[in-house]
Amino acid sequence: MDHRMRVIAALISFMVISSPVYAFIPGADVIAEEALEGGNATLYCDTSTDILNDELMLQVWYKDDVPIYSYDARISSQWSSSSFNSSGRLLSDLRRQPTVLTVTNLRGDDQALYHCRVDYLLGPTRNVGINLTVIVLPSQPFFLDEVGNKVEGKIGPYHEGDTLLLSCLVIGGRPPPRISWYSGEELVDASDGASDIPGVKENELYLPLTRDNAESLSCRANNTPRVPPVKATLKIELFLSAYNVTINWVRGTVEDALSAGRTAVVQCVVHGSYPQPELTWWLDHRHLTQHSNQSWNNATRKAQSFLELTPAVSDNGATLACVATNTAMAPGRDSKADVIVLNVTYSPIVELSKLGDGRLNEVVELDSLHLECEVRANPPVENFIWYFNDIEIRPHSLWGSQVSSQSLLVEEATRRHAGRYSCAARNSIGETRSESININVFYPPECMDHGITLVKESLKCNVKALPAPDTFFWHIQPTDEDVQHLTTGSAILPLTQITGSLSRNLDASCEAGNGIASQEKPCKRTFSFELLRPPQPQQCDLAYEYEEFQMRCLPVENATYYEVSVWRMSNSNSSLMLERRGSMGYGMSQALAQGEGVPWLVRGPLGNLRAEDEVGASACNRYGCSGSLLLRPTEILLNSAGVPWWKYLVGKDVGISIGAVVLLAVFILSSVLLIRVARRVRSKPAPVIQVLQLDEVAREYLDNLGEHKVHASCSLRSCSSGYSDGSGETAPTIDRRRKPRLWEWDAPPPDVTLTLHRESAV
Repeated sequence: MDHRMRVIAALISFMVISSPVYAFIPGADVIAEEALEGGNATLYCDTSTDILNDELMLQVWYKDDVPIYSYDARISSQWSSSSFNSSGRLLSDLRRQPTVLTVTNLRGDDQALYHCRVDYLLGPTRNVGINLTVIVLPSQPFFLDEVGNKVEGKIGPYHEGDTLLLSCLVIGGRPPPRISWYSGEELVDASDGASDIPGVKENELYLPLTRDNAESLSCRANNTPRVPPVKATLKIELFLSAYNVTINWVRGTVEDALSAGRTAVVQCVVHGSYPQPELTWWLDHRHLTQHSNQSWNNATRKAQSFLELTPAVSDNGATLACVATNTAMAPGRDSKADVIVLNVTYSPIVELSKLGDGRLNEVVELDSLHLECEVRANPPVENFIWYFNDIEIRPHSLWGSQVSSQSLLVEEATRRHAGRYSCAARNSIGETRSESININVFYPPECMDHGITLVKESLKCNVKALPAPDTFFWHIQPTDEDVQHLTTGSAILPLTQITGSLSRNLDASCEAGNGIASQEKPCKRTFSFELLRPPQPQQCDLAYEYEEFQMRCLPVENATYYEVSVWRMSNSNSSLMLERRGSMGYGMSQALAQGEGVPWLVRGPLGNLRAEDEVGASACNRYGCSGSLLLRPTEILLNSAGVPWWKYLVGKDVGISIGAVVLLAVFILSSVLLIRVARRVRSKPAPVIQVLQLDEVAREYLDNLGEHKVHASCSLRSCSSGYSDGSGETAPTIDRRRKPRLWEWDAPPPDVTLTLHRESAV
C-alpha cells in the first residue's frame, strides 16, 4: 500500500509540473503584494473546504505558471523546486489558515505572478493569484560638484550669498527612485531629474546659500514607503558673521546701574558666527584689552567673553560695545556689535565758583556777591548746604533765607562777608563738599595808628585797605615855607625827598589810593625832628697847632657836619657873648672812612683865644645841631701859644744878615767837597753791591717808616697832649710853612685819653 501511494504521489507531482492544464486562469482574483529585496514575502492560500465532508487533496504554488512548491495531503508529502529553493528559502506553515508560504532572502528576479491551486476530493479546484512586486532599493547617493568632481563629507568654504551648484546621483532601484534635496530637515528641492546614463537618476541643485540653509545638506532617494529614503549627507562649510550679539551684566550692578569705583562683570554672548569670531570690547571708542579669554562652542556656534569693568565718574553716559568680528569674511560683512550706554552712579562732584564781574575771589564793598555751587551727580542732587569758615550757614542769618539752593546771593557785601566759603551737595549715593574759596571784600583806604608816624628818617602813612594801596599823595609844609606835593608808590616817604629846613616843625598829610575808591579823610600830623638831631660831642680837646687854636673832637653818630663857637666875656664882665661861629669839619661817616679803622678827629680852627674865653663844639645835621660842649683854654695852652725867643732871630733885618753868612759858608764848603770828590773819582775802585736778606720784621719797619712820624702839638695840658697836667717838656719844632690838609692829619698821640674835660661852661 505504501509503495502504491508513493508511486501515485510521484505521478501527481509529475502531472503538476508538466501538465499545462493547471495553468493560472486569467480573471481569477489576484492579490498585489510587495516586498523588499533581501526581505521576506508571505504568500497566503485559503485551503478551507466549502462542501461538507470534502477534503484537501493537493496544494500547488506556481511562479509564472511554473510550480515551485506542492503539498499532497493524501500522503502528507511536500515538494519544492530545486532551482527556486536551492538555498531553502521556502518556508511553509500548513497548520495556519489560510496556509502560509514564505519566501525569504528575496531577489530581484523573485518578482512575478504567484498563484495557489487547491484540489479537493469533492469540490472544484480553487485558484488564488498573488502579484508579488520585489522592490529593489537604489544605491547610496553620491555628489558631484560643478566641474564633475566627486565630493564627500564636506564642501566649501562658501560665503553667505554664494550659489551652490551640486549634483546628486543614484544608481539602480526598482521602481525608479525619486531624488530630493534637504537642508537639515527642510525640503529645498524635489524636482527629481534624469540622467543620460541608463539606470542612473540625477538631481542637480542650484542653491543660494543663506544662514537658513547652511546646515547639513542631504540628498534622499526613495522608491518605496516601506523603508526610509536612502540618503547621503554633505556638510557645507559656510562662513557666516554673527547674527546675534548680546551684552548682559553678570554682577556688580543694581538694576543695571553701576557704581563709580566698584568693579562689575559683564558678559558678551555671540550666536551664529562661523568660524569662531574674535570678540573685542570698546568703551567710547577706546579698546579694552583686560578681558577674559573667549570661549567657543562649535556645535551651537556660540561664543562668549567676560569683562571686568571698574567704571569712573567720567564713564557715565559712555557707550560700551562688544564687537564680534569674523576674520574669514570680507570687511563690511564681517562684524556685528551690541552697544549699551553705561549708567554710572556716584556721589556729587562739587565745585564752587563766583559769578559776576570776572573777579575770581574778590568783591567790592556794597557790591553783590553771587556764588554758584556747580554739581555733577547721578542720581540728581537732593539738597545743598552752604558753609562759611567751616560753619554751616543757617537761614535768616547774615546771608538771608535762600541758603539751601544751588546759588548763594548777597545783595550788598560787607567786610563781615569776607572769609572762606564752601558748599556741599547730597544725593542717594552720598554727600560731597567742595573745596573752599576765600572771598576778599575790597574797601577804600582808612587812617589807622595815628595816621602818620615817623620811622627813623621816613614818614609812614598808616592806612588799612584791601587791596593794599599802591599810590600815596603827600602834602608837606615845613614851618614858614610853601606846601610841597609829593606822590609815592609806597607808604614810606623818606625825609630826604623833602626840600627846605627840617629844623623846625613840619605839617604832613597823606591820602592813599588802591584802585577801589579814594580815601575819604586824609591822615594829618605835625612833626618835630629833635630826636633825629645828633648827640652832643663827648670827647673833645683844645690844641694849639699850626700857629692857631683848634678844637678837636671824636665824631658822633648821625652828624653830617660840626660847628665851633667862641664865647667871650662881655665888656661888663657879666655874661658870655658869642664872638664867632665856624665849621668844624667832617661828619661821622667821612671821618670813619678817612681813619681806616681809627676814627679821625674832626678839627676846627678857632683863631686866637683869651684866658676868659669858652669854646663850644656842636654836632649838626639837617634837623639841627646838638647842644654845645664848652671847653676853656688852660694857662699851659695859652703859654704854649706865646712867641718863643728864637722867633726874634727870624726878624727882617737879622734874617737877611744871617742868610748872607750862611750862603757864603755853603759856597766854600761846596767848593772843597767838589775838589775832593774829583780826586777820589780818579782812584775810585769798582763799586761793590751788597745784597742783604731782610726778614719780615725789618721789611715791615722800612715800609712803615714814614707812618711813624708824629707831629707834636701843644694842647690844654702839655705840648704833646692836652691831657697831661704839669708837663714841662719843650714842644718839638713845628713846621709853620704850611697848614696840613685835613686828610693828612695824624691820629691823636698815644697819650691822649680823649676823656671829657671842661674847665668852664656857660
